Amino acid sequence: MKKNYIPEFLTAAALFKINRHLKLIKLKIPKLQEGQILVKIFYSGICRSQIMEIFGGRDNKKWLPHLLGHEASGQVVQVGKNVKKVKPGDNVILTWIKSIGFEAKSPTFFYKNKKINAGKVTTFSNYSIVSESRVVKKPKNLNFKEAIFFGCAFPTGAGMVFNEIKVSKNDNIVLIGLGAVGLAILLALTKKKVRNIAVIDNNNTKLILAKKLGVKYLFNSISSFKKKGINKIFKKGVDICFESAGSTETIEF
Repeated sequence: MKKNYIPEFLTAAALFKINRHLKLIKLKIPKLQEGQILVKIFYSGICRSQIMEIFGGRDNKKWLPHLLGHEASGQVVQVGKNVKKVKPGDNVILTWIKSIGFEAKSPTFFYKNKKINAGKVTTFSNYSIVSESRVVKKPKNLNFKEAIFFGCAFPTGAGMVFNEIKVSKNDNIVLIGLGAVGLAILLALTKKKVRNIAVIDNNNTKLILAKKLGVKYLFNSISSFKKKGINKIFKKGVDICFESAGSTETIEF
């Protein structure tokens, strides 16, 4: 990116209709308001919540058309008034989780005279206007591609272990699903030196990874876990179950 280059337009993937393909559109970048930051996006993740929005699993119809995405990495291009946390040239992580910094208004975009809604952070674009409160500086030893997971998946998963639930190293734990959130949960559990963990995932590569992390009990389905018998695995039963697969079967289980 050229030094001091301020783009006039951005290209974004917008949702115009539920259960339809996203539409790639060109939008004029408005003047930054107080607390807003213009970021050049390098990588963006796509969370299950975005997939649910696209296919009608969320109550977002009233906001259509709107921009999407809430986890990304990039570089600050320009800052608005009263932004103190970052400056142009800083490498950053974009996140839906509110942090310190100015809580700016959401940006306003127009496409063919039609308003395109956007929240405090969106990431499905080559540039994005985000609130200072949705940006954190990227650690130098973290590459841009892996940094996106710290915008949603890692703080969501590890946050449950460190902040939401009192986990003891002697607890009997079942973890369902080893996607990005599930893996973050597992890493946090191993950090807490939890000994008794059963992992259920239908991907054998992920199960092999869990084994390398010291997991004792590995299952490729809920049925195989049931067949083995919960009381045979954990004689005193299960203390905590983390569900991160997000399917009806796993949630009901």
